[in-house]
Amino acid sequence: MHPTFDELIAGLPGAQPIRASGARIRDIALDSRDVRPGSCFVCRQGFRVDGHDYAPAALAAGAAAIVAERPVETPPRVGLAIVPDGRVALASLSRRFWGEPDRELGLVGVTGTDGKTSTSRLIAWMLGAYVGGVGELTTVNTRAGGVDLAKASRLTTPEAPTVARLLAQMVREGDAWAVVEVASHALELARVDGFAFDRAVITNVTHEHLDLHGTLEAYRAAKRRLLDLLAQGPDDGRGKVALLNADDPVTAGFADGCPVDVLTFGEMNPADVPARYAGVTPEGLVVAGSSPWGHWEARTRLRGRWNVSNVAAAMACVGSITGDLSAGVGRLASFAPVKGRMETIQLGQPFHVIVDFAHTPAALTACLAEVRAFTSGRVLAVFGSAGDQDAEKRPLLGRAASEGADLAIVTNEDPRRERPEDIARAVIAGSTPGGARFETIHDRREAIARAFDLARAGDTVVLAGKGHEQSIQFAHREEPWDEAAAAREALAELGYGG
Repeated sequence: MHPTFDELIAGLPGAQPIRASGARIRDIALDSRDVRPGSCFVCRQGFRVDGHDYAPAALAAGAAAIVAERPVETPPRVGLAIVPDGRVALASLSRRFWGEPDRELGLVGVTGTDGKTSTSRLIAWMLGAYVGGVGELTTVNTRAGGVDLAKASRLTTPEAPTVARLLAQMVREGDAWAVVEVASHALELARVDGFAFDRAVITNVTHEHLDLHGTLEAYRAAKRRLLDLLAQGPDDGRGKVALLNADDPVTAGFADGCPVDVLTFGEMNPADVPARYAGVTPEGLVVAGSSPWGHWEARTRLRGRWNVSNVAAAMACVGSITGDLSAGVGRLASFAPVKGRMETIQLGQPFHVIVDFAHTPAALTACLAEVRAFTSGRVLAVFGSAGDQDAEKRPLLGRAASEGADLAIVTNEDPRRERPEDIARAVIAGSTPGGARFETIHDRREAIARAFDLARAGDTVVLAGKGHEQSIQFAHREEPWDEAAAAREALAELGYGG
Protein backbone atom coordinates (compact mmCIF):
# COMPACT_ATOMS: atom_id res chain seq x y z
CA MET A 1 0.00 0.00 0.00
CA HIS A 2 1.41 3.38 -0.99
CA PRO A 3 1.81 5.88 1.86
CA THR A 4 -0.30 9.01 2.02
CA PHE A 5 1.21 12.44 1.71
CA ASP A 6 0.43 13.16 5.36
CA GLU A 7 2.20 9.95 6.39
CA LEU A 8 5.26 10.82 4.32
CA ILE A 9 5.78 14.26 5.80
CA ALA A 10 4.88 13.35 9.40
CA GLY A 11 7.97 14.09 11.46
CA LEU A 12 9.99 15.21 8.42
CA PRO A 13 12.70 17.44 9.97
CA GLY A 14 11.86 21.11 9.60
CA ALA A 15 8.77 20.46 7.47
CA GLN A 16 5.93 22.97 7.68
CA PRO A 17 2.67 21.39 6.46
CA ILE A 18 0.64 23.93 4.51
CA ARG A 19 -2.13 21.74 3.14
CA ALA A 20 -2.81 18.24 4.43
CA SER A 21 -3.70 15.47 2.03
CA GLY A 22 -4.69 11.85 2.39
CA ALA A 23 -3.81 11.18 -1.25
CA ARG A 24 -1.79 8.03 -1.85
CA ILE A 25 1.65 8.94 -3.19
CA ARG A 26 2.78 6.72 -6.04
CA ASP A 27 6.29 8.09 -6.64
CA ILE A 28 8.81 10.74 -5.59
CA ALA A 29 10.06 13.00 -8.37
CA LEU A 30 12.52 15.89 -8.61
CA ASP A 31 12.20 16.35 -12.39
CA SER A 32 8.82 17.46 -13.70
CA ARG A 33 9.36 15.28 -16.76
CA ASP A 34 9.33 12.21 -14.51
CA VAL A 35 6.08 13.11 -12.76
CA ARG A 36 3.16 10.74 -13.21
CA PRO A 37 -0.30 10.88 -11.65
CA GLY A 38 0.02 10.55 -7.88
CA SER A 39 3.64 11.69 -7.64
CA CYS A 40 5.04 13.93 -4.93
CA PHE A 41 7.12 16.59 -6.67
CA VAL A 42 10.04 18.03 -4.67
CA CYS A 43 11.19 21.54 -5.66
CA ARG A 44 14.83 22.47 -5.14
CA GLN A 45 16.91 25.51 -5.97
CA GLY A 46 19.52 24.15 -8.36
CA PHE A 47 22.76 25.60 -9.72
CA ARG A 48 21.35 26.42 -13.15
CA VAL A 49 17.57 26.03 -12.78
CA ASP A 50 15.04 26.52 -10.01
CA GLY A 51 12.80 23.51 -9.48
CA HIS A 52 10.04 25.78 -8.19
CA ASP A 53 9.62 27.12 -11.73
CA TYR A 54 8.56 23.63 -12.82
CA ALA A 55 5.80 23.14 -10.26
CA PRO A 56 3.08 24.05 -12.83
CA ALA A 57 4.44 21.40 -15.21
CA ALA A 58 4.46 18.83 -12.40
CA LEU A 59 0.87 19.70 -11.49
CA ALA A 60 -0.17 19.42 -15.13
CA ALA A 61 1.39 15.94 -15.22
CA GLY A 62 -0.72 14.83 -12.24
CA ALA A 63 1.37 15.57 -9.14
CA ALA A 64 -0.70 14.87 -6.04
CA ALA A 65 1.55 16.83 -3.67
CA ILE A 66 4.33 19.40 -3.69
CA VAL A 67 7.22 19.76 -1.24
CA ALA A 68 9.07 23.03 -1.74
CA GLU A 69 11.53 25.43 -0.17
CA ARG A 70 9.13 28.35 -0.54
CA PRO A 71 5.39 28.69 -1.18
CA VAL A 72 4.18 27.77 -4.66
CA GLU A 73 0.70 28.10 -6.07
CA THR A 74 -1.23 24.83 -5.98
CA PRO A 75 -4.90 23.87 -6.36
CA PRO A 76 -6.87 22.94 -3.21
CA ARG A 77 -6.72 19.21 -3.93
CA VAL A 78 -2.90 19.11 -3.86
CA GLY A 79 -0.95 18.54 -0.65
CA LEU A 80 1.74 21.10 0.13
CA ALA A 81 4.61 21.36 2.61
CA ILE A 82 7.54 23.76 2.97
CA VAL A 83 10.97 22.50 3.99
CA PRO A 84 14.24 24.33 4.73
CA ASP A 85 16.28 22.25 2.26
CA GLY A 86 14.69 20.48 -0.69
CA ARG A 87 17.67 18.18 -1.24
CA VAL A 88 17.66 16.87 2.32
CA ALA A 89 13.89 16.49 2.19
CA LEU A 90 14.15 14.57 -1.10
CA ALA A 91 16.47 12.00 0.48
CA SER A 92 14.24 11.58 3.53
CA LEU A 93 11.03 11.32 1.50
CA SER A 94 12.65 8.79 -0.85
CA ARG A 95 13.73 6.57 2.05
CA ARG A 96 10.26 6.75 3.57
CA PHE A 97 8.45 6.09 0.32
CA TRP A 98 10.52 2.97 -0.37
CA GLY A 99 10.14 1.65 3.18
CA GLU A 100 13.62 2.55 4.49
CA PRO A 101 15.33 -0.31 2.65
CA ASP A 102 18.74 0.84 3.89
CA ARG A 103 17.79 -0.47 7.33
CA GLU A 104 16.97 -3.90 5.91
CA LEU A 105 20.39 -4.20 4.31
CA GLY A 106 23.88 -3.89 5.65
CA LEU A 107 25.07 -0.77 3.82
CA VAL A 108 28.66 0.01 2.81
CA GLY A 109 29.51 3.45 1.43
CA VAL A 110 32.76 3.93 -0.49
CA THR A 111 34.17 7.32 -1.41
CA GLY A 112 37.52 8.82 -2.42
CA THR A 113 39.13 10.60 -5.34
CA ASP A 114 40.54 7.43 -6.91
CA GLY A 115 39.88 3.73 -6.43
CA LYS A 116 36.20 3.99 -5.44
CA THR A 117 34.85 1.69 -8.12
CA SER A 118 37.48 -1.04 -7.85
CA THR A 119 37.28 -1.01 -4.04
CA SER A 120 33.48 -1.13 -4.10
CA ARG A 121 33.45 -4.08 -6.44
CA LEU A 122 36.17 -5.90 -4.49
CA ILE A 123 34.18 -5.53 -1.27
CA ALA A 124 30.99 -6.80 -2.89
CA TRP A 125 32.79 -9.76 -4.48
CA MET A 126 34.48 -10.78 -1.23
CA LEU A 127 31.29 -10.36 0.82
CA GLY A 128 29.56 -12.72 -1.58
CA ALA A 129 31.59 -15.54 -0.03
CA TYR A 130 29.78 -15.03 3.28
CA VAL A 131 26.22 -13.85 2.61
CA GLY A 132 23.46 -14.87 0.27
CA GLY A 133 23.54 -11.80 -1.90
CA VAL A 134 25.29 -8.44 -2.22
CA GLY A 135 23.79 -5.55 -4.13
CA GLU A 136 26.01 -3.06 -5.95
CA LEU A 137 25.56 0.53 -7.04
CA THR A 138 28.79 1.84 -8.60
CA THR A 139 30.04 3.96 -11.46
CA VAL A 140 30.19 0.92 -13.74
CA ASN A 141 27.36 -1.34 -12.58
CA THR A 142 24.12 -1.82 -10.69
CA ARG A 143 23.32 -5.28 -9.32
CA ALA A 144 20.40 -6.69 -7.37
CA GLY A 145 19.70 -10.31 -6.50
CA GLY A 146 22.72 -11.48 -8.47
CA VAL A 147 21.45 -9.85 -11.69
CA ASP A 148 23.10 -6.90 -13.43
CA LEU A 149 20.71 -4.04 -14.11
CA ALA A 150 21.02 -1.37 -16.78
CA LYS A 151 22.55 1.89 -15.55
CA ALA A 152 20.25 4.79 -16.32
CA SER A 153 22.94 7.51 -16.28
CA ARG A 154 26.65 8.24 -15.92
CA LEU A 155 26.19 9.52 -12.37
CA THR A 156 28.36 7.61 -9.92
CA THR A 157 25.66 8.01 -7.28
CA PRO A 158 22.13 8.61 -8.63
CA GLU A 159 19.63 10.98 -7.09
CA ALA A 160 18.03 9.90 -3.82
CA PRO A 161 14.79 8.47 -5.30
CA THR A 162 16.81 6.15 -7.54
CA VAL A 163 19.14 5.10 -4.72
CA ALA A 164 16.19 4.27 -2.44
CA ARG A 165 14.32 2.42 -5.22
CA LEU A 166 17.34 0.30 -6.09
CA LEU A 167 18.03 -0.54 -2.44
CA ALA A 168 14.39 -1.61 -2.12
CA GLN A 169 14.83 -3.84 -5.16
CA MET A 170 17.91 -5.40 -3.54
CA VAL A 171 15.87 -6.15 -0.43
CA ARG A 172 13.10 -7.76 -2.51
CA GLU A 173 15.68 -9.86 -4.36
CA GLY A 174 17.11 -11.20 -1.11
CA ASP A 175 20.39 -9.30 -0.88
CA ALA A 176 21.82 -9.09 2.65
CA TRP A 177 24.28 -6.26 2.04
CA ALA A 178 24.70 -3.46 -0.48
CA VAL A 179 27.83 -1.59 -1.53
CA VAL A 180 27.23 1.96 -2.77
CA GLU A 181 29.89 4.09 -4.39
CA VAL A 182 29.35 7.60 -3.04
CA ALA A 183 30.71 10.51 -5.07
CA SER A 184 31.55 13.87 -3.54
CA HIS A 185 28.68 15.36 -5.57
CA ALA A 186 26.29 12.98 -3.83
CA LEU A 187 27.63 13.97 -0.43
CA GLU A 188 27.56 17.69 -1.19
CA LEU A 189 24.06 17.51 -2.68
CA ALA A 190 22.54 15.31 0.06
CA ARG A 191 21.68 12.37 -2.21
CA VAL A 192 22.33 9.86 0.59
CA ASP A 193 21.49 11.97 3.63
CA GLY A 194 19.84 9.96 6.39
CA PHE A 195 20.69 6.56 4.92
CA ALA A 196 21.72 3.90 7.45
CA PHE A 197 25.36 3.30 6.56
CA ASP A 198 27.11 0.56 8.55
CA ARG A 199 30.56 0.95 7.00
CA ALA A 200 32.26 3.95 5.38
CA VAL A 201 35.41 3.45 3.29
CA ILE A 202 37.55 6.40 2.17
CA THR A 203 40.25 5.45 -0.34
CA ASN A 204 42.06 8.81 -0.66
CA VAL A 205 41.39 12.52 -1.15
CA THR A 206 43.54 14.35 -3.70
CA HIS A 207 42.46 16.93 -6.34
CA GLU A 208 39.11 16.78 -8.12
CA HIS A 209 35.73 18.49 -8.62
CA LEU A 210 36.69 22.00 -7.56
CA ASP A 211 34.10 23.17 -10.08
CA LEU A 212 31.46 22.13 -7.54
CA HIS A 213 33.25 22.46 -4.22
CA GLY A 214 35.27 25.61 -4.95
CA THR A 215 38.26 24.80 -2.74
CA LEU A 216 40.24 21.74 -1.72
CA GLU A 217 39.10 22.32 1.84
CA ALA A 218 35.45 22.18 0.81
CA TYR A 219 36.08 19.07 -1.29
CA ARG A 220 37.76 17.37 1.66
CA ALA A 221 34.86 18.35 3.90
CA ALA A 222 32.42 16.77 1.43
CA LYS A 223 34.36 13.50 1.53
CA ARG A 224 34.48 13.53 5.32
CA ARG A 225 30.72 13.99 5.36
CA LEU A 226 30.37 10.26 4.71
CA LEU A 227 31.73 9.69 8.22
CA ASP A 228 29.13 12.07 9.64
CA LEU A 229 26.36 10.21 7.80
CA LEU A 230 27.76 6.94 9.13
CA ALA A 231 27.65 8.23 12.71
CA GLN A 232 24.32 10.06 12.49
CA GLY A 233 22.32 7.52 10.49
CA PRO A 234 19.97 4.97 12.06
CA ASP A 235 21.65 2.09 13.88
CA ASP A 236 20.43 -1.21 12.42
CA GLY A 237 22.48 -3.41 14.75
CA ARG A 238 25.38 -4.15 12.39
CA GLY A 239 27.78 -1.75 14.07
CA LYS A 240 29.44 1.28 12.53
CA VAL A 241 33.06 1.30 11.39
CA ALA A 242 35.07 3.80 9.33
CA LEU A 243 37.80 2.31 7.10
CA LEU A 244 40.51 4.90 6.34
CA ASN A 245 43.66 4.91 4.20
CA ALA A 246 46.68 5.36 6.48
CA ASP A 247 48.89 6.27 3.49
CA ASP A 248 46.84 9.31 2.48
CA PRO A 249 47.47 12.25 4.84
CA VAL A 250 44.03 13.80 4.35
CA THR A 251 42.15 10.54 4.82
CA ALA A 252 44.28 9.47 7.77
CA GLY A 253 43.54 12.83 9.37
CA PHE A 254 39.82 12.08 9.29
CA ALA A 255 40.42 9.64 12.16
CA ASP A 256 40.84 12.60 14.53
CA GLY A 257 37.50 13.16 16.21
CA CYS A 258 35.79 10.42 14.21
CA PRO A 259 32.70 9.48 16.27
CA VAL A 260 32.74 5.79 15.33
CA ASP A 261 35.26 2.96 15.43
CA VAL A 262 38.13 3.34 12.95
CA LEU A 263 40.18 0.69 11.15
CA THR A 264 43.06 1.80 8.95
CA PHE A 265 44.56 0.10 5.91
CA GLY A 266 47.65 0.90 3.89
CA GLU A 267 50.93 -0.12 2.32
CA MET A 268 53.46 2.48 3.49
CA ASN A 269 52.40 3.63 6.95
CA PRO A 270 51.48 1.60 10.05
CA ALA A 271 47.90 0.38 9.74
CA ASP A 272 45.43 -2.04 11.29
CA VAL A 273 45.34 -3.90 7.97
CA PRO A 274 48.78 -3.48 6.37
CA ALA A 275 49.29 -4.78 2.85
CA ARG A 276 52.29 -5.25 0.58
CA TYR A 277 53.02 -6.00 -3.02
CA ALA A 278 54.00 -9.69 -3.07
CA GLY A 279 54.72 -10.10 -6.75
CA VAL A 280 52.88 -10.71 -9.97
CA THR A 281 51.81 -13.86 -11.79
CA PRO A 282 50.73 -14.18 -15.43
CA GLU A 283 47.18 -13.71 -14.14
CA GLY A 284 47.86 -10.56 -12.10
CA LEU A 285 48.85 -8.94 -8.84
CA VAL A 286 49.65 -10.84 -5.63
CA VAL A 287 48.94 -8.91 -2.42
CA ALA A 288 49.77 -10.07 1.10
CA GLY A 289 49.28 -8.64 4.55
CA SER A 290 48.02 -9.07 8.07
CA SER A 291 44.92 -8.05 9.99
CA PRO A 292 43.14 -8.47 13.32
CA TRP A 293 41.71 -11.66 11.76
CA GLY A 294 45.02 -13.19 10.72
CA HIS A 295 47.58 -13.10 7.91
CA TRP A 296 46.44 -13.30 4.30
CA GLU A 297 47.77 -13.57 0.75
CA ALA A 298 45.53 -12.85 -2.21
CA ARG A 299 46.17 -13.83 -5.81
CA THR A 300 44.22 -11.57 -8.14
CA ARG A 301 43.65 -10.81 -11.80
CA LEU A 302 44.25 -7.11 -11.15
CA ARG A 303 46.89 -4.90 -12.80
CA GLY A 304 48.34 -1.77 -11.27
CA ARG A 305 50.30 -1.33 -8.04
CA TRP A 306 47.64 1.03 -6.69
CA ASN A 307 45.37 -2.00 -6.35
CA VAL A 308 47.43 -3.04 -3.32
CA SER A 309 45.65 -0.25 -1.46
CA ASN A 310 42.26 -1.15 -2.95
CA VAL A 311 42.64 -4.77 -1.90
CA ALA A 312 43.71 -3.68 1.61
CA ALA A 313 40.61 -1.48 1.87
CA ALA A 314 38.39 -4.39 0.87
CA MET A 315 40.12 -6.67 3.38
CA ALA A 316 39.60 -4.16 6.19
CA CYS A 317 35.94 -3.64 5.33
CA VAL A 318 35.05 -7.30 4.87
CA GLY A 319 36.98 -8.36 7.96
CA SER A 320 35.15 -5.76 10.04
CA ILE A 321 31.85 -7.29 8.90
CA THR A 322 32.62 -11.01 8.99
CA GLY A 323 35.48 -11.38 11.47
CA ASP A 324 37.11 -13.66 8.91
CA LEU A 325 39.08 -13.24 5.69
CA SER A 326 39.78 -16.79 4.53
CA ALA A 327 36.70 -17.28 2.35
CA GLY A 328 36.90 -13.76 0.92
CA VAL A 329 40.59 -14.09 0.09
CA GLY A 330 39.93 -17.36 -1.69
CA ARG A 331 37.20 -15.76 -3.79
CA LEU A 332 39.46 -12.91 -4.96
CA ALA A 333 41.25 -15.19 -7.41
CA SER A 334 38.12 -15.22 -9.58
CA PHE A 335 37.36 -11.49 -9.36
CA ALA A 336 37.05 -10.07 -12.87
CA PRO A 337 38.93 -6.79 -13.39
CA VAL A 338 36.70 -3.73 -13.71
CA LYS A 339 36.08 -2.68 -17.31
CA GLY A 340 38.23 0.26 -18.35
CA ARG A 341 40.69 -0.13 -15.48
CA MET A 342 44.14 -1.11 -16.83
CA GLU A 343 42.32 -3.03 -19.56
CA THR A 344 44.71 -4.61 -22.07
CA ILE A 345 43.81 -4.51 -25.78
CA GLN A 346 45.74 -7.09 -27.78
CA LEU A 347 45.08 -7.85 -31.45
CA GLY A 348 48.59 -9.04 -32.28
CA GLN A 349 50.20 -5.59 -32.50
CA PRO A 350 53.86 -5.34 -31.37
CA PHE A 351 53.12 -2.58 -28.84
CA HIS A 352 51.00 -2.54 -25.68
CA VAL A 353 47.62 -0.80 -25.55
CA ILE A 354 46.08 0.01 -22.18
CA VAL A 355 42.63 1.54 -21.56
CA ASP A 356 42.31 3.18 -18.14
CA PHE A 357 39.84 5.55 -16.51
CA ALA A 358 42.63 7.72 -15.05
CA HIS A 359 41.17 11.22 -15.22
CA THR A 360 42.67 12.90 -12.14
CA PRO A 361 46.27 14.08 -11.83
CA ALA A 362 47.09 11.47 -9.19
CA ALA A 363 45.51 8.64 -11.17
CA LEU A 364 47.22 9.61 -14.43
CA THR A 365 50.58 9.88 -12.66
CA ALA A 366 50.15 6.42 -11.13
CA CYS A 367 48.95 4.88 -14.39
CA LEU A 368 51.87 6.21 -16.43
CA ALA A 369 54.37 5.13 -13.77
CA GLU A 370 52.88 1.64 -13.79
CA VAL A 371 53.18 1.20 -17.56
CA ARG A 372 56.65 2.76 -17.62
CA ALA A 373 57.81 -0.10 -15.37
CA PHE A 374 57.02 -2.77 -17.98
CA THR A 375 57.64 -0.75 -21.16
CA SER A 376 60.93 -1.27 -22.99
CA GLY A 377 60.21 1.50 -25.49
CA ARG A 378 58.27 4.74 -25.25
CA VAL A 379 55.06 5.62 -23.42
CA LEU A 380 52.44 7.41 -25.51
CA ALA A 381 49.45 8.93 -23.70
CA VAL A 382 46.10 9.90 -25.22
CA PHE A 383 43.95 11.86 -22.78
CA GLY A 384 41.93 15.01 -22.19
CA SER A 385 40.02 16.84 -19.48
CA ALA A 386 36.29 17.29 -19.03
CA GLY A 387 34.58 20.54 -19.84
CA ASP A 388 32.35 22.38 -17.35
CA GLN A 389 34.32 20.77 -14.54
CA ASP A 390 37.37 21.39 -12.38
CA ALA A 391 39.55 23.60 -14.60
CA GLU A 392 42.33 23.79 -12.00
CA LYS A 393 43.29 20.17 -12.57
CA ARG A 394 44.00 20.66 -16.28
CA PRO A 395 47.61 21.89 -16.00
CA LEU A 396 48.16 19.23 -13.33
CA LEU A 397 47.09 16.60 -15.87
CA GLY A 398 49.47 18.17 -18.38
CA ARG A 399 52.29 17.99 -15.90
CA ALA A 400 51.52 14.34 -15.12
CA ALA A 401 51.65 13.47 -18.82
CA SER A 402 54.74 15.61 -19.41
CA GLU A 403 56.65 13.80 -16.67
CA GLY A 404 55.24 10.30 -17.24
CA ALA A 405 55.05 9.95 -21.03
CA ASP A 406 57.29 10.48 -24.04
CA LEU A 407 54.47 11.67 -26.29
CA ALA A 408 51.14 13.12 -25.14
CA ILE A 409 48.18 13.62 -27.44
CA VAL A 410 45.53 15.88 -25.89
CA THR A 411 42.04 15.09 -27.15
CA ASN A 412 38.37 15.39 -26.24
CA GLU A 413 37.16 13.73 -23.06
CA ASP A 414 33.77 15.42 -22.55
CA PRO A 415 34.09 19.03 -23.77
CA ARG A 416 30.44 19.82 -23.04
CA ARG A 417 29.91 23.59 -23.38
CA GLU A 418 33.60 24.53 -23.47
CA ARG A 419 35.76 24.95 -26.54
CA PRO A 420 38.06 21.92 -26.95
CA GLU A 421 40.96 24.17 -27.93
CA ASP A 422 40.66 26.08 -24.65
CA ILE A 423 40.72 22.86 -22.63
CA ALA A 424 43.72 21.53 -24.54
CA ARG A 425 45.61 24.80 -24.14
CA ALA A 426 45.07 24.70 -20.36
CA VAL A 427 46.29 21.08 -20.19
CA ILE A 428 49.43 21.76 -22.21
CA ALA A 429 50.19 24.80 -20.03
CA GLY A 430 51.20 22.33 -17.32
CA SER A 431 53.94 20.69 -19.40
CA THR A 432 57.46 20.84 -18.04
CA PRO A 433 60.73 21.59 -19.89
CA GLY A 434 62.35 18.43 -21.22
CA GLY A 435 59.15 16.44 -20.78
CA ALA A 436 56.88 14.71 -23.26
CA ARG A 437 56.22 16.14 -26.69
CA PHE A 438 52.60 17.29 -26.99
CA GLU A 439 50.16 17.16 -29.88
CA THR A 440 46.51 18.19 -29.97
CA ILE A 441 43.91 16.22 -31.93
CA HIS A 442 40.38 16.99 -30.74
CA ASP A 443 38.66 14.07 -32.46
CA ARG A 444 39.30 11.17 -30.07
CA ARG A 445 39.13 8.48 -32.77
CA GLU A 446 41.72 10.35 -34.83
CA ALA A 447 43.90 10.84 -31.75
CA ILE A 448 43.91 7.11 -31.05
CA ALA A 449 44.72 6.33 -34.68
CA ARG A 450 47.60 8.83 -34.58
CA ALA A 451 49.05 7.23 -31.44
CA PHE A 452 48.85 3.75 -32.95
CA ASP A 453 50.44 4.97 -36.16
CA LEU A 454 53.37 6.38 -34.18
CA ALA A 455 53.77 3.38 -31.86
CA ARG A 456 56.64 1.01 -32.47
CA ALA A 457 57.58 -2.41 -31.08
CA GLY A 458 58.06 -2.24 -27.33
CA ASP A 459 56.04 0.98 -26.88
CA THR A 460 52.92 1.32 -24.72
CA VAL A 461 49.94 3.45 -25.69
CA VAL A 462 47.77 4.54 -22.76
CA LEU A 463 44.23 5.66 -23.56
CA ALA A 464 43.24 7.51 -20.41
CA GLY A 465 40.16 9.26 -19.08
CA LYS A 466 37.18 7.44 -20.62
CA GLY A 467 37.59 3.88 -19.34
CA HIS A 468 34.16 2.28 -19.06
CA GLU A 469 32.14 5.31 -20.18
CA GLN A 470 29.83 4.81 -23.12
CA SER A 471 29.56 8.33 -24.52
CA ILE A 472 31.33 11.63 -25.18
CA GLN A 473 29.30 14.67 -24.12
CA PHE A 474 29.26 17.83 -26.21
CA ALA A 475 27.28 21.05 -25.71
CA HIS A 476 24.09 19.90 -27.42
CA ARG A 477 24.62 16.22 -28.10
CA GLU A 478 25.98 13.02 -26.63
CA GLU A 479 27.80 10.67 -28.97
CA PRO A 480 28.11 6.93 -28.27
CA TRP A 481 31.64 5.92 -27.39
CA ASP A 482 33.40 2.75 -26.32
CA GLU A 483 37.13 3.29 -25.78
CA ALA A 484 38.10 -0.39 -25.96
CA ALA A 485 36.01 -0.91 -29.10
CA ALA A 486 37.50 2.21 -30.70
CA ALA A 487 40.99 0.90 -29.94
CA ARG A 488 40.23 -2.45 -31.53
CA GLU A 489 38.79 -0.76 -34.62
CA ALA A 490 41.88 1.42 -34.99
CA LEU A 491 44.15 -1.61 -34.65
CA ALA A 492 42.08 -3.53 -37.18
CA GLU A 493 42.48 -0.67 -39.65
CA LEU A 494 46.25 -1.09 -39.29
CA GLY A 495 45.85 -4.76 -40.22
CA TYR A 496 46.02 -6.38 -36.80
CA GLY A 497 43.63 -9.01 -35.56
CA GLY A 498 43.28 -11.00 -38.75
